[in-house]
Amino acid sequence: MPQRSVSLPVCTSCNRPVMPGEKASKFHCPSCQQVAVWRCEKCRKFSRRYKCVNCGFEGP
Repeated sequence: MPQRSVSLPVCTSCNRPVMPGEKASKFHCPSCQQVAVWRCEKCRKFSRRYKCVNCGFEGP
């Protein structure tokens, strides 16, 4: 039986994989609404900045 690989979402701030069950958040860019922004639990807690890869919007 062939193995399947699972692609985990990546935190937009720290580039760390977001694990299932983690208290992460996912939302569309507040500016362009085109890109899904993922924030891991730690980056949310410490209000680390993120940048939209589509429009360059930066947020806390």
